[in-house]
Amino acid sequence: MSIPTQFPKHLMNPKLLIALCIFLGPLGPAAAQAPATATATTDYLGLSRELLTKYYDTRKLLGKEQAEWRLGQEVLKSRVDLLDSQLKELKTKTEDENKTITTTDTEREKLDARSKELVLVQDSQVEIVEKFEARVRKLWKMLPLTLQAKLQPQLDGMPVEGKKRDDIKATASERFLKVLAILNEVNKFHSDIHVVNERRKLKDGREVEVRAIYFGLGVAYYAGSDETADVAGIGTPGPEGWVWKETPEVAEDIDLLIGMNKGEKVAGFVPLPIEIR
Repeated sequence: MSIPTQFPKHLMNPKLLIALCIFLGPLGPAAAQAPATATATTDYLGLSRELLTKYYDTRKLLGKEQAEWRLGQEVLKSRVDLLDSQLKELKTKTEDENKTITTTDTEREKLDARSKELVLVQDSQVEIVEKFEARVRKLWKMLPLTLQAKLQPQLDGMPVEGKKRDDIKATASERFLKVLAILNEVNKFHSDIHVVNERRKLKDGREVEVRAIYFGLGVAYYAGSDETADVAGIGTPGPEGWVWKETPEVAEDIDLLIGMNKGEKVAGFVPLPIEIR
């Protein structure tokens, strides 16, 4: 009887192999007295036991491999789920960022357009301020010396005529405030009557102290007192400043007029010459 080279498939059943081992186990002592056939049966039993052991080892190894595979599968599944979740989150963030970028671009375009509008407005304001500054410079020569002295700090704060815009540090609003301060004082002076003390240089070379009365920026009169009671004159504003004309013949009338304005003399009508330019 030849030994099979392959283990029968029907013996791969664990229950059948266990039953075979139990059945053949007690025959071990009797086999020593049996003929040659018993020896073959003993070899077959040993082979069966060896195969059964290897089968269980294989099953054990297979179970271990299956457990490790299932564990690896779960780990891989967890990683895939995590990657899917991260991918979805990244996609959502990307969409949000795209929306934000679109919104930002729109806002930037609006800001750019607004900035251009502001630049145009600012340029327009600068042009207006420059016109007012030119008007103040032209008007400056027509202001009485006392008013010029009062407004000199504001004039000094204005940009030098002809200076480039880019070289001017003051803003349009700051420049406008200085112009407005000057024009406001000029308007106040022009809408009232003012008596001021001045020094006037006469044709004969004398420089005397006089009192001058200004009727706004329209006309002015001056007169001396005491030793210079014969000194008097009339002034009118011109493009290059005030033009003064000596009128000693009306010195008494001008002094009377100034006295009435100061409350030193009784009010009344005083005829005086006037020049209209």
